[in-house]
Amino acid sequence: MGRSWWEPRRRNPRDRTWSSICPSCRLPLLGLFGNDDRSPTPEQVDELDQRLTDLDKPHEFHRYDDAGHAFFAVDRPSYRVAAANDGWERIADFYRTHLS
Repeated sequence: MGRSWWEPRRRNPRDRTWSSICPSCRLPLLGLFGNDDRSPTPEQVDELDQRLTDLDKPHEFHRYDDAGHAFFAVDRPSYRVAAANDGWERIADFYRTHLS
């Protein structure tokens, strides 16, 4: 089973977590999350969102009901057409805003 961005593979207990990396983030972050996902959970997304907000880091999070992990994967049962289509629009908008 793969690991999500939330739980990176750790070589030793001193490896940094995503929350500890936040202070060094220098680029805007786009997050697209399924509310039924267990990794990261909605609570973990809330925690990351709050941490980024507290650090005044530019970020934009969007959440989708009835979507779990891999809702973008067209070849998996977890695929959610509406969430994926909206997500692609969000990605395009994000790129237009931050890469123009």
